[in-house]
Amino acid sequence: MPDINDHFETANRRILTLKAGKERLVANRHPWIFAGAIARESGPEDAAIADLHDPRGRRIASGFYSRHSQIRLRALTFGDEVLTADTIRDRLIASIRRRTRSNDTNAMRVVNAEGDDLSGIVIDRYDDILVIEIANAGIEQLRPLIINVLQNELKPRGIWFKNDIPPRKIEELSMQPEWMGEGEPSTEIRENALRFRVDPPSGQKTGFFLDQRENRQLTRALAQGRRVLNLFSYSGGFGVYASAGGAASVENVDISASAIEMARANHALNGFDASFVVADAFDYVRKTPSRFDLLICDPPAFAKSRGDVDRAARGYKDINLFAMKLLEPGAHMLTFSCSGHMPLDLFQKVIFAAAQDAGRRVSFLRRLTAAPDHPVSLFCPEGEYLKGFLLEVI
Repeated sequence: MPDINDHFETANRRILTLKAGKERLVANRHPWIFAGAIARESGPEDAAIADLHDPRGRRIASGFYSRHSQIRLRALTFGDEVLTADTIRDRLIASIRRRTRSNDTNAMRVVNAEGDDLSGIVIDRYDDILVIEIANAGIEQLRPLIINVLQNELKPRGIWFKNDIPPRKIEELSMQPEWMGEGEPSTEIRENALRFRVDPPSGQKTGFFLDQRENRQLTRALAQGRRVLNLFSYSGGFGVYASAGGAASVENVDISASAIEMARANHALNGFDASFVVADAFDYVRKTPSRFDLLICDPPAFAKSRGDVDRAARGYKDINLFAMKLLEPGAHMLTFSCSGHMPLDLFQKVIFAAAQDAGRRVSFLRRLTAAPDHPVSLFCPEGEYLKGFLLEVI
């Protein structure tokens, strides 16, 4: 096996030359350099690392290289800073250590891609196992470095490589998930004195929606004595928190029978009763005669690309419109979009249109976003994918 430092040798780096007039892209320190901004390339096509030069031949950025993706370079350093294996190692260690140990949970995101200056890699910790998503061919070649840091810093029982993500198909990387460790790639986590089973091989995202931790706590605070509807419930996180908060009743709705079974198991794990419905949420909100005092609407991403935004906006309007009709006057509603391509202002306009067509008077009480272990780089605002509102519906 070649030494990891070999990838960083000058002779083994790809050289990308920026088109004239594109220098502002780098001046703004955005980590994504697209193929359309590149005038020419030279050097090894299978390089893990690339240097970006301006038209006069000066190095202005360095980062992870991809010859297949439109994101040709995921920049990590800019200007005179030299990118080495130690740069990546130090950033991984810093990212892990800045997540302070908490008595409230043993599950958290330990690397959040651009938010931790490590574009293209996400790492989640679930008690004694880690789940990794690698979205770039350059990073894939540096896996031994990443594994070494994780084993030294976190000493996990095992690591699940969640490889069935769309970017890996573009990168022409293996999409076969991989388990490296002892036992099975599943575990039980605790969060704010509640317990949840997490099974990354069968779960959505990396196995659990860690980004919604604070919003689940908000649901708990609002739930006392209320009839609660949890749409797109997945493994029942919001429903369990609502039950813990003293809800009068909780109904979990998801189109996936396996997700509903996981939700049922998580409620039972915590000693709570609830209702569970396998149904398409869009059909459910149109047909149910029930009325609710607190509603959570947390659908999957409707916009997978910029071209999906108009269709996604129609979907968000539709589900929110009919959800609002189910609410008693004075009810609260937490509604979300986890579509990175859906701008916050557009999502707010969609909620406005839904309220208008539902004939309800609606107030925004609070803007909602991801938990603090999901930092967003100021230079890459696209990382703020989760957006939501706490609404009062009259």
